Amino acid sequence: MRPSLALSIAAVLAILFGLSLALLPAQMLTGFGLRTPDEALVVSRDVGVTLIGLGIINWLARDATGAPLRGLLWGNIFIQVAEFVVNGWEIVAGILPAAAAGGLVIHVVVAVVLILGLRQA
Repeated sequence: MRPSLALSIAAVLAILFGLSLALLPAQMLTGFGLRTPDEALVVSRDVGVTLIGLGIINWLARDATGAPLRGLLWGNIFIQVAEFVVNGWEIVAGILPAAAAGGLVIHVVVAVVLILGLRQA
Protein backbone atom coordinates (compact mmCIF):
# COMPACT_ATOMS: atom_id res chain seq x y z
CA MET A 1 0.00 0.00 0.00
CA ARG A 2 1.27 3.48 -0.82
CA PRO A 3 2.25 5.41 2.31
CA SER A 4 0.17 8.38 1.13
CA LEU A 5 -2.92 6.15 1.00
CA ALA A 6 -2.18 4.75 4.47
CA LEU A 7 -1.88 8.26 5.91
CA SER A 8 -5.03 9.35 4.07
CA ILE A 9 -7.03 6.46 5.53
CA ALA A 10 -5.64 7.13 9.01
CA ALA A 11 -6.46 10.84 8.58
CA VAL A 12 -10.08 10.27 7.57
CA LEU A 13 -10.69 7.78 10.39
CA ALA A 14 -9.05 10.05 12.99
CA ILE A 15 -11.13 13.02 11.87
CA LEU A 16 -14.38 11.01 11.82
CA PHE A 17 -13.81 9.52 15.27
CA GLY A 18 -12.52 12.86 16.56
CA LEU A 19 -15.62 14.70 15.35
CA SER A 20 -17.82 12.03 16.91
CA LEU A 21 -16.04 12.27 20.27
CA ALA A 22 -15.98 16.06 20.23
CA LEU A 23 -19.57 16.62 19.11
CA LEU A 24 -21.38 13.53 20.44
CA PRO A 25 -19.39 12.46 23.50
CA ALA A 26 -22.28 10.94 25.45
CA GLN A 27 -23.43 8.82 22.53
CA MET A 28 -19.91 7.60 21.80
CA LEU A 29 -19.19 6.71 25.43
CA THR A 30 -22.47 4.90 26.01
CA GLY A 31 -21.87 2.99 22.77
CA PHE A 32 -18.84 1.46 24.47
CA GLY A 33 -20.76 0.76 27.68
CA LEU A 34 -19.33 3.69 29.64
CA ARG A 35 -21.11 6.12 31.94
CA THR A 36 -21.10 9.79 31.01
CA PRO A 37 -20.33 11.96 34.03
CA ASP A 38 -19.26 15.48 33.20
CA GLU A 39 -15.60 14.57 33.63
CA ALA A 40 -15.88 11.84 31.00
CA LEU A 41 -17.55 14.21 28.57
CA VAL A 42 -14.75 16.74 29.01
CA VAL A 43 -12.05 14.11 28.42
CA SER A 44 -13.97 12.72 25.44
CA ARG A 45 -14.14 16.14 23.81
CA ASP A 46 -10.42 16.70 24.49
CA VAL A 47 -9.52 13.36 22.92
CA GLY A 48 -11.78 14.17 19.99
CA VAL A 49 -10.03 17.47 19.34
CA THR A 50 -6.65 15.72 19.57
CA LEU A 51 -7.76 13.11 17.04
CA ILE A 52 -8.95 15.83 14.67
CA GLY A 53 -5.51 17.46 14.97
CA LEU A 54 -3.78 14.13 14.26
CA GLY A 55 -6.02 13.63 11.25
CA ILE A 56 -5.15 17.08 9.90
CA ILE A 57 -1.42 16.40 10.34
CA ASN A 58 -1.74 13.04 8.55
CA TRP A 59 -3.78 14.54 5.73
CA LEU A 60 -1.51 17.50 5.11
CA ALA A 61 1.66 15.39 5.35
CA ARG A 62 0.44 12.44 3.28
CA ASP A 63 2.87 13.29 0.45
CA ALA A 64 5.93 13.40 2.73
CA THR A 65 8.96 11.32 1.80
CA GLY A 66 12.04 9.94 3.50
CA ALA A 67 12.62 10.33 7.22
CA PRO A 68 9.62 12.63 7.84
CA LEU A 69 7.31 10.04 6.25
CA ARG A 70 8.75 7.21 8.32
CA GLY A 71 8.44 9.38 11.45
CA LEU A 72 4.78 10.04 10.74
CA LEU A 73 4.05 6.38 10.09
CA TRP A 74 5.95 5.14 13.17
CA GLY A 75 4.29 7.75 15.38
CA ASN A 76 0.86 6.72 14.13
CA ILE A 77 1.66 3.02 14.53
CA PHE A 78 2.81 3.66 18.11
CA ILE A 79 -0.50 5.41 18.90
CA GLN A 80 -2.55 2.50 17.58
CA VAL A 81 -0.49 -0.22 19.28
CA ALA A 82 -0.34 1.66 22.59
CA GLU A 83 -4.10 2.30 22.54
CA PHE A 84 -4.70 -1.40 21.83
CA VAL A 85 -2.43 -2.48 24.70
CA VAL A 86 -3.82 0.04 27.21
CA ASN A 87 -7.49 -0.53 26.33
CA GLY A 88 -6.98 -4.29 26.12
CA TRP A 89 -5.45 -4.33 29.59
CA GLU A 90 -8.29 -2.15 30.92
CA ILE A 91 -10.86 -4.61 29.56
CA VAL A 92 -9.01 -7.63 30.98
CA ALA A 93 -8.64 -5.88 34.36
CA GLY A 94 -12.34 -5.02 34.43
CA ILE A 95 -11.75 -1.26 34.30
CA LEU A 96 -13.53 -1.03 30.94
CA PRO A 97 -16.65 -3.09 30.24
CA ALA A 98 -16.42 -5.97 27.78
CA ALA A 99 -18.63 -3.95 25.43
CA ALA A 100 -15.60 -1.71 24.80
CA ALA A 101 -13.72 -4.61 23.16
CA GLY A 102 -15.22 -3.68 19.81
CA GLY A 103 -13.23 -0.47 19.96
CA LEU A 104 -10.01 -2.48 19.80
CA VAL A 105 -10.78 -3.50 16.22
CA ILE A 106 -10.27 0.00 14.84
CA HIS A 107 -6.79 0.15 16.39
CA VAL A 108 -5.83 -3.14 14.75
CA VAL A 109 -7.20 -2.12 11.35
CA VAL A 110 -5.49 1.27 11.35
CA ALA A 111 -2.21 -0.24 12.58
CA VAL A 112 -2.25 -2.81 9.77
CA VAL A 113 -2.95 -0.09 7.18
CA LEU A 114 -0.06 2.01 8.52
CA ILE A 115 2.32 -0.96 8.66
CA LEU A 116 1.50 -1.77 5.05
CA GLY A 117 2.27 1.85 4.19
CA LEU A 118 5.53 1.72 6.12
CA ARG A 119 6.66 -1.29 4.11
CA GLN A 120 6.74 0.90 1.00
CA ALA A 121 8.09 4.04 2.66
